[in-house]
Amino acid sequence: MVDVLLMLVGSLLGIATNYATGQSDDVPLVLRLLREWSVPLIGVALVLLVGGQIALHLLDRPAPVRRAWNKAQPPYPGLEAFTQDDAAVFFGRDREIAELVGRLHPAVPGRAQRFVTVVGPSGSGKSSLVRAGLLPALARRRGRWAVAVPFSPGEDPVGTLQRRLAQLPDKRPALLVIDQLEELLTLSGREERDAFFTAVRDALQRDSRLWLVATLRSDFLTDFLESGFAELVRNPAVVGALARDALYEVIEKPAEQAGLTFAPGVVASMVDECGGGDALPLLAYTLQELYLRAARSGGTVTEEAYRALGGVAGALSERADQITGELADAPVIPTLLRFVTIDRNEATRRRVRRADLTPREQEVADAFVAGRLLTGDGGVLDVAHEALFRQWAPLRQAVVARTEDLRRRTELERWAQDWDHAERQDAYLLTGERLSVARRWLAQSSRTVGATPLVEEFVDCSLRADRTTMERAADAAAVRALESVDTDPEIAVLAALAAVEQCAATPGAVQALHTALGASRLRAVLRGFERGASGVAWSPDGLRLAVSSDDGTVRVWPSDRDDQPVVLAGGGAWVQGVAWSPDGRRLAAGCRDTTVRVWSSDIWAELAVLRHMEATGGREEGVGGVAWSPDGSRLASVGSDCAVRIWDTDTYAESAVLCGHQRMVWSVTWSPDGKHVASGGEDGTIRVWAAATAAVVTVLTDHHHNVESIRFSPDGRRLASAAGDRTIRIWDTGSWQVQRTLESPEVINSLAWSPDGMRLAGGDADRTAWIWSVDGTEGEVRLTGHADTIYGIAWSPDGKRLATASRDRTAAVWNVTETTNVFSGRDGAVLRVAWSPDGTSIASVYQDGSLSIRDLAFGRTTGGWHGGEVCDAAWSPDGTRLVIALRDGAAVVWRVDGSNGDIHLAGHTEALSHVSWSPDGTRIATGSRDGTARVWDAATGATVHILRGHEDWIGGTAWSPESRYLATSSTDRTAIVWDTTDGTAVTTLRGHLDYVWKVHWSPDGRRLVTGSRDRTIRLWDPFEGTELAVMAGHEERVQDVAWSPDGTCIASVSQDRTVRLWDPDSATQTAVLGIHADRVSGLAWHPDGSRLATASRDRTVRVWTMADHDIDGLLRRARQRVFRELSTEERRSFLLPDRN
Repeated sequence: MVDVLLMLVGSLLGIATNYATGQSDDVPLVLRLLREWSVPLIGVALVLLVGGQIALHLLDRPAPVRRAWNKAQPPYPGLEAFTQDDAAVFFGRDREIAELVGRLHPAVPGRAQRFVTVVGPSGSGKSSLVRAGLLPALARRRGRWAVAVPFSPGEDPVGTLQRRLAQLPDKRPALLVIDQLEELLTLSGREERDAFFTAVRDALQRDSRLWLVATLRSDFLTDFLESGFAELVRNPAVVGALARDALYEVIEKPAEQAGLTFAPGVVASMVDECGGGDALPLLAYTLQELYLRAARSGGTVTEEAYRALGGVAGALSERADQITGELADAPVIPTLLRFVTIDRNEATRRRVRRADLTPREQEVADAFVAGRLLTGDGGVLDVAHEALFRQWAPLRQAVVARTEDLRRRTELERWAQDWDHAERQDAYLLTGERLSVARRWLAQSSRTVGATPLVEEFVDCSLRADRTTMERAADAAAVRALESVDTDPEIAVLAALAAVEQCAATPGAVQALHTALGASRLRAVLRGFERGASGVAWSPDGLRLAVSSDDGTVRVWPSDRDDQPVVLAGGGAWVQGVAWSPDGRRLAAGCRDTTVRVWSSDIWAELAVLRHMEATGGREEGVGGVAWSPDGSRLASVGSDCAVRIWDTDTYAESAVLCGHQRMVWSVTWSPDGKHVASGGEDGTIRVWAAATAAVVTVLTDHHHNVESIRFSPDGRRLASAAGDRTIRIWDTGSWQVQRTLESPEVINSLAWSPDGMRLAGGDADRTAWIWSVDGTEGEVRLTGHADTIYGIAWSPDGKRLATASRDRTAAVWNVTETTNVFSGRDGAVLRVAWSPDGTSIASVYQDGSLSIRDLAFGRTTGGWHGGEVCDAAWSPDGTRLVIALRDGAAVVWRVDGSNGDIHLAGHTEALSHVSWSPDGTRIATGSRDGTARVWDAATGATVHILRGHEDWIGGTAWSPESRYLATSSTDRTAIVWDTTDGTAVTTLRGHLDYVWKVHWSPDGRRLVTGSRDRTIRLWDPFEGTELAVMAGHEERVQDVAWSPDGTCIASVSQDRTVRLWDPDSATQTAVLGIHADRVSGLAWHPDGSRLATASRDRTVRVWTMADHDIDGLLRRARQRVFRELSTEERRSFLLPDRN
């Protein structure tokens, strides 16, 4: 107001002066009067102007300093900052106080100039300067400034700022002090920090009388300058180190007020020791301790007392050591680490809620508060100064040792604060590698450095959200894996394994892995090679598997287990082929160094080293193949010397050299009778020799490329050869004419006959193993999974397994027997399946009206019905009969052994839709499209009851476990429960929105389950008629439902091609058990509940095995049966998250 009045007086003075000096008479009367009185007016204005300036100066000038020190307090604050109450003993910063006062001028425009940042290193006295210097100076300006209570950002910077702003008056220049602005970096997340500065900028923009002063450690200035709010801190007031004379003032002036004296030389010693970055806080702490001790001993600080305390450098450490000693076994360092945070490798202070400490930690904190090394205010604890963890060696060393843990805690706290500030949105939760690191930190390090409840809650919520996400990903990948089971079971195993191991072991994922493993032919992957595997051979008893490798070794495994193998050294050279002697007591290998090495298989001693001649022309491929004669008396080897060499295996002397090939010979084989040796090589020929005379029997030249592999059939009547022209030729050994030619997409590198001679296997350059039916009656089988060329292949002696060796540094064992889990006996769709009570056979009903019975143990059809068009069938409880529902409306009780005594059930007027046998075996129920259900005497075929009540045709019938009640389902959208003792309806179950296809009782008879065209499965109380639960998940109509024998599971099938499992207690889906290639129409549980059979329009019956609870064992089996991990593209195709 004074400024405005002075401006008006000045303006009047100017006007009066103009008129006083003017000459014109042509002016109005008022102005003529003003001109006449102008001289006196000028005098009055001058007096007012000078007086106003003096008054303004007096208002701006601080009132006379009246330093009043509270003698109840030490004159030195120790490690804590000076406050306004300490202004009487605050010295040494007069110049800096004047500079800050000069910056605070209400008429300065612009918001950036009204945000004054006081910057200096830790321990330079920034907070003391503002609190004990600037604020008292402003308070003495006769009420012109309204000053809010200083605050630090802390854990709620925005809220605290808003509360302080709300406390400021409206009509005076207002000052807000933010102490330790760096806490926005060390304690707050980015979201909260940005929100704080936005609020600051808005407040400055809104109120031109608002000023803010903030203290900031200089090592954090760059972070703020690089932020979006750099204009607020661009012109800081810098606080430097105190000059030497100022240090004398800091020491002596407060002492004068307190009546404290120093012995000569003590002050100089203190000043001399104040050379480090923590000089001021250490000096303040030392002075406080000296004052407290001197007050008890006469008021004089002696040199001896100063040295006993440890000097400026040692006083703090001395006190911390003393407190620690008094606390005995208390967790001192772990507790104090809670008060430290790390930002950019710098340790800074961190406030801790007292309530977040354990009782033992509170004991430590209380002791350090009593020792004035920690402070406590309103339930919040803090270090008195950061010098504590810089100067006290035990804590300093602990901070260095735990820097990474402290940094991780700081990071987690920021992320947690961002999450909390964003109203705990899921988008802010941790995922992937961040979550993994947080989980490890919380488990391993949080006890040492402490975790806040917010961090613990944040990580816990992240884990729960991640678990949910991973469970969904696992189930989605499981469904995709099941879709690949038929076309590529190996990749299905990879996907399901990744779902279980890397996402979540949900029932669906576990079941998918179990199903994929059941469909996969791969039984083991053998690893450990440093280079590619080149050859493979089974021992004659099938108990051991030898694999040769380019890494110069032969490894021998026990059968198909990935146990630790025996490793045989091949002299350092590549080993290119391996073969067992017929008695299994010796093992031979051909090596690239032109040697053949023979070992004893009993003790694995090297028995002999046989050498070929070196090749001519500079090419050295060594020995390419070896083969024992059927009686084991001779060993044949071939190689780059273009010869076949025969060795006597008693003496290991060379008994014959068969020459004729023009280039490298790769393969050699004996006829089963031992009379012939055949060889093939790079010259494109196959030569057959008489073993006794070494004479050439024939030369086969039909191949137009190098011959890679040749093998005699087990009966010796055929010879198979594979060549670089991508053909496999089968020769008649009687005429030496080609019987059959097979074409391969890639070059076949190795061949092997099955022991029965009916199949031929080959490994190709495109990573695939092939199995052909020699007579062409069966389709070819592809075995995929290797990542590189297959060089070796061998059948097990029992013909059930196939071993392959690949350049991908693995060998693999495959199951090559026919699976019994998928079968089809007809060309048409399968409508129904029924498991025999003993679990050995399945009866299947086909769309063409036929019925067949398949023996699962032998994998063949053992019987069938041919007396009419069948639409459903059910076994008698004793398994001797089937009741067969016919499309003509009749049913037949048929003895499955073919004996006489069939019983015909006639009476329905339209086709039957379902049939069931009572558990006690005495009655049969039939459901028909005529809208009725009938109960029949199973022994005589007589009608017991005709059940009328449905308004449309009946789709399903089901007996209660005790055989009294019958449930029927209908296309009228209802199910009815009947009492078969009198044929009356007990309850009608209403709730489905479409046809109710099937109904089934729980094993305890207390619940019913129904499946409907409305895509839902519903649970009912059969006697109250109330709906207990609705289970949704199928994408098309539900075709069949059934309770497992133990009552813990419900299975359902649908036109969406899926087989699903449900938990009846929680009414939730637990797994997609499998996926057919077409609609699924029926299901049946094995009597022991271990397997489920399903019928589908894809023309198959599938048997699904329930996964057991041994997930660890399942994972072990799966890991043994995979070659690799999924690629990034494959992971995405299976909806799996990317690997970190």
